[in-house]
Formats: sequence, C-alpha cells, structure tokens
Amino acid sequence: MKMITKKYQNKNTKSAAYNKWYGRFIYTETLTWEEFIYLICKRPSPFGRETFLGVLAILCDCLIDILLDSKRVQFSDLGTFYLSAESEGEEVKDEFSADDVKKAHLRFLPNMKRTYRLDSKTLRNKASLIDLDVLNGIKKDSNDEPDDANNG
Repeated sequence: MKMITKKYQNKNTKSAAYNKWYGRFIYTETLTWEEFIYLICKRPSPFGRETFLGVLAILCDCLIDILLDSKRVQFSDLGTFYLSAESEGEEVKDEFSADDVKKAHLRFLPNMKRTYRLDSKTLRNKASLIDLDVLNGIKKDSNDEPDDANNG
C-alpha cells in the first residue's frame, strides 16, 4: 500500500510561494460505511457484521451527543474528537455572547504519545509514497535501481 502524491504549482501571485511546486495526496476512492464494515469483518474477530454495524452506528450517535454536551471524546490511542467554535468578534467583552458563535467545527487531535504516534512526522515516516507520474509510467521511482545496475 502506498499513498499517491500529485504535484501542483502554487499560482497565487500574492503568495511568497508563487510558482513553487508542492505535493498533495490523492485518493483512489472513499469507502462507504458498508465497505468499511466489510474490511473490519475480514479481520479475525468473534463478532459478525451486524454487531459491528450496530456498535458503530451507536458510537456515531453517542459521539455527537457527547460532543454537543461540551465534552471531548478520546478514542484509546487513536486521538481525541472535539468541537471548536467559529465566532464573530466584538470590540467590547460584554457585547460578546454565545449568539456570536456562528459555526461549530468537528475536530480530531491525533494522539502523539502512545501506540500509534499520529503526529505529522511519524505518519510521514510510516507512509510509503509514490508519485502519480511514476504510476502513470511518466518517470521512474527514485527508489528503483538504475537500468544498468546489473550490467556492471
């Protein structure tokens, strides 16, 4: 399994990064709920598909209810779900009220300390990457041996 990267050029003329090239991840598909459950069920477990469907459906409902009750939810070593507020600013403290909050954003903070270590650098080091141009046969993978490696 490899994460696929695609090159893009910054075209924002107001940016200090104008005309520089960067990489983005591209995705081959988005799994549906059913496909995700199917993959979970392929792993060794005493539980069947219906059990996973039920547990995960309840988990989703409960997660939202708990977050809306001003609580965070930590998923074992994976990380923590929480809500953040987007609000209008007021010049004077006493003029600000909860009504000034316009949006609530669902956020996820990956765990940085335990089993999974989901910080950005660790995830990058765990990821095997391949450039889209390599997949399309436009160029060779930098990890491949040169064509004449066996001729010497």
